[in-house]
Amino acid sequence: MEVQFLMREHNLPFSGFQGPWYEYELQGLSKTDKVINTTGTRVSLKDLSADPAIPDLKYAFRLSDQDVISPGRQVMMVFRMTLNDLNYELRYLFTAKDYQPELELSDVSVERGGNLVLTVRGTPFMLYNITLHVPPTEEYHPRFGDSGWYEKVLPGSDYHVRAYPGWDGEVQLQIDIPKEAPLTSYRVSATGPGAILPVTADFDVVKKAATLTIDELRAEPYIIGDTVKLSGSLANLKTSDLIPIYLFVTGPNLPANGAPLTYLGPEVVDDEPGTFTIAYYNPTAGRWEYTWETRDFHCEEGTYTIHANIQPIGYRKSCYPGAPGSIDGEVPPSRECALISPTVHAKFDEGTGGVFARGDLLYSWWYARGSPGSEGATSSTGHMKWYIFGPNFKYADCNPRFPLGNGGTYGITYSRNFTYDLSPGDYFIVYHHPGLNNRFDVLPENNLYFKGNLKKLFNVDDGRVLVDLGALDSRNAATALLRALDSVNIDDTYVMDTFSIEDPLIRIEPPGELIVGDGLVVTGTTNLAGGGTTPDGINVADTLTLTITSLDMHESGKANTVMKIPFNCTTPGGYSRDTGLRSFSYGSIDTSTWYPGKYLVTVWCKDVNLKETCTFELLAEGSERKTAESEAHNPFPFWTPAPPTSTPSVEPEFTPISLPTTQSTPGLLGFEVLIAVIAVIGALVVMRRR
Repeated sequence: MEVQFLMREHNLPFSGFQGPWYEYELQGLSKTDKVINTTGTRVSLKDLSADPAIPDLKYAFRLSDQDVISPGRQVMMVFRMTLNDLNYELRYLFTAKDYQPELELSDVSVERGGNLVLTVRGTPFMLYNITLHVPPTEEYHPRFGDSGWYEKVLPGSDYHVRAYPGWDGEVQLQIDIPKEAPLTSYRVSATGPGAILPVTADFDVVKKAATLTIDELRAEPYIIGDTVKLSGSLANLKTSDLIPIYLFVTGPNLPANGAPLTYLGPEVVDDEPGTFTIAYYNPTAGRWEYTWETRDFHCEEGTYTIHANIQPIGYRKSCYPGAPGSIDGEVPPSRECALISPTVHAKFDEGTGGVFARGDLLYSWWYARGSPGSEGATSSTGHMKWYIFGPNFKYADCNPRFPLGNGGTYGITYSRNFTYDLSPGDYFIVYHHPGLNNRFDVLPENNLYFKGNLKKLFNVDDGRVLVDLGALDSRNAATALLRALDSVNIDDTYVMDTFSIEDPLIRIEPPGELIVGDGLVVTGTTNLAGGGTTPDGINVADTLTLTITSLDMHESGKANTVMKIPFNCTTPGGYSRDTGLRSFSYGSIDTSTWYPGKYLVTVWCKDVNLKETCTFELLAEGSERKTAESEAHNPFPFWTPAPPTSTPSVEPEFTPISLPTTQSTPGLLGFEVLIAVIAVIGALVVMRRR
């Protein structure tokens, strides 16, 4: 390439200068003030006086002709001038490069309707002829776009242009590919300075196969009634519009060509989109999604196959490679989905043993599968019912917003007031699930949302009474409900469990005789609730409060100022299936500051309003024990309930009884008698000391 270094813009009054006033120096491998110009003449760059802004071919030269310049090395051209004995210097630094003609394509293949970028590399500002080789008689072939080239070789020709690289030795041209371009290979070539032979580059116009996918489903079975999230992707289809994805399912007892996901009988029909279930691929999100409500898919248990296609073609014409309904020759994607019937399971917390004291929280866990009573794809709740039968007690309840999250795990919780009003005895609880049709076929009091004392069960279809429970005991009432739900015309499902209600009980183990300074450990057993949490997160443990008081009268209130008698709390421990009770204990209490005498131990549970007591004697230091420690005598045995005797297990018989309108508080009458006895004993002690 020919170059000349000029000063395009200056305001020097060179017309007034006399004699030479500037010079150039070329610095490369060495310094020189002489160059070989384009005519092959060596000219000097010293003692110049012509206008430096005006081109002069005498000083034009090629970098490749100069011995001091090596390709790929930095070169500097220095401009110097001397005016009035003042020297001024201007430097221009650049890199000398050899630009070998080269073509580079942005890709070796391109789809119809796409484009490629052709990069032409060569000597800066030198014209190159660039040609797309296409048959002259064919239409819809690749052509040069509207940018990058300098001129067309032939007016109106989109296949033969001229272009020149810029200072960086590159220029980019766009090659457009018509949507109807033949699927074949194409060549582009370039000729020009430095190109002894044309340089070429090849590319292919292709049609990439559309790729439709369905995301994997979970491995474990779905329940008929569950919501199944279907999704996938679609690649190699260039469009900004929504694309329909045609879904259908094959499986047990379904039509051979497949059925829509809302199957009600007919099979899908080829080329009739309305017979398919349709989802839409969103090119912006790059996904397609569909929510399958299996409660609307009336089927039997089994493994089903979900198919997806970009054509409304059923199974018969898409199930083999190259079929009319295949996708570019490939079988459309599918996923298997196992569906099983709805189930409901229930159990009481193992920490309760299924036994609850009156006044404690009543709770149980259940696990329902099949989205009971769901009202739609976005619903997060359903509907469950349950019934409780016990002594003189028939009760129906429901939760119309049964949580479907967390795998369908939930439960029930009843307050302390609820169990406080229940009679002791055995109870049956029946959990009621709406079944495959998500409809309760049996209703309490003919009311979907009924809660309360139960008298009759009704058929939801015709409103007739199925069972009159009024005269039935708890066992027969539960049996009648189960028989109604077991009818062949009813698809409701259920599970039954039992639990027991007991009067609250606290038993204190008598401490026996102790000597001042001994450690006092209070222990016992109870049927009150230990540690645990209800399904809605409530702590069920009862609190047992311990107080100890002296039964002796001491002068001047010394007991109140000297003895350190603590106030302690604890909760019952784990449930023992052998005894049906839970143990409790308090930490050892120091008696070294206590006076000898008799003491009253009181354990009180405020949660159920129950208080029990027992006494023990504290002997003076140095005293001999009247009884062995393990055989300590309880002076008030009637204040501490005797351990229950074991009886053979028998099926309970229930006799209806009326619940009392008021409940006496356990333990209060015994405490009044105790105070009277304490007063008498205290008087005797005082008289003895006198």
